[in-house]
Amino acid sequence: MDLLKWVKVMDQKMTSLRVEPNLCAHLISPKSTCQSCVDHCPTKSISFSKKQIEIDDHCLECGLCSTVCPTNALLFNRPPLNQVISELVHLCEQNEIVYLHCEKMTVSDRDVTTLTVPCLGMIPREAWVTVLNKCQNLTIYHSDTSCTSCEITTGERVWKKELHAGEKMAGSSIEITSDITYSAKHKSFDQDRRAFLSGFFNEIKATNKLAIKELLGSSEVSSYQERRQENTHSKVKRELAGVSHHLYEKMTGESALPYMNKRFFLLTQLEENETLQKQKDIRLPTITDDCNFCGACTILCPTAALKMDTDNNRKSITLDPAKCVDCSLCEDICFTKSIQLQHMQNRTLLKKEQRLLVKGSNQ
Repeated sequence: MDLLKWVKVMDQKMTSLRVEPNLCAHLISPKSTCQSCVDHCPTKSISFSKKQIEIDDHCLECGLCSTVCPTNALLFNRPPLNQVISELVHLCEQNEIVYLHCEKMTVSDRDVTTLTVPCLGMIPREAWVTVLNKCQNLTIYHSDTSCTSCEITTGERVWKKELHAGEKMAGSSIEITSDITYSAKHKSFDQDRRAFLSGFFNEIKATNKLAIKELLGSSEVSSYQERRQENTHSKVKRELAGVSHHLYEKMTGESALPYMNKRFFLLTQLEENETLQKQKDIRLPTITDDCNFCGACTILCPTAALKMDTDNNRKSITLDPAKCVDCSLCEDICFTKSIQLQHMQNRTLLKKEQRLLVKGSNQ
């Protein structure tokens, strides 16, 4: 990898928030009703310019915007969500009792196994499902008053909403306590040293994954203007990007696409849990027969979940369920109101592309 690419990798790693304007529904169309990041930012540090999401110097680096953004146009890097969940699962496998807490709830005893995050609100419901299924010995260390004096004023609202949704999906709950229960097994190692080394090596792993992604050329998100080009060059470019994404996912066990950052957790759990498959926790678009095939939904969809094809006078619109993140943009922009988001069984996300509507002489 050349020096310029390496500098770009380090810049992405050092930045607390990775911003992908091409994924922002609000920037793609003025008809979008989404401004969740603005509504939930505790310091009102987020605003929109014509082509960019602006973050001012008052940002607290709490990660709430990444949690509430459906498309992950804002992606929190300190620490990365994948790293937090992986570390939680590992700690729960190795210890009798593990506590998860925010930075306000400090634990000074080295014999207590804990994991600290900037704010519990940085964990979305999809990740909570993984935690609930794999970390039965995890407890949230939190008091009724810890959020009242916190500068992250919207944090409690977000984390309790996301946790409740995750518990409903997983069909189980997690204990919340303001008291520490000490493990019967005494820790024979230096907890601070272990935490430091663990954090150090996780940083190296995360940087290496970014380097691999950059090397494969799969780190960029296409704009809707690029996706609407149907020339040979653009098709080849998309195919190469698809191959790069597949290679990255095989090598790292993570999704190469920013908007799949949260969805990846749910997909993994769906493959293992038949009960979760039967539930209706997701919404996907349906299209009525009065659709005029203007193509706006397929062109503007941030994640390219919708696609329109024309073949021998027959038009069709297909959906890749796993890529649909319920941002509502297709519903907001449809002039004829022919698209509606409806609750469906979670197992639908595991299906391949499906046709939503077909019209034409060869139908």
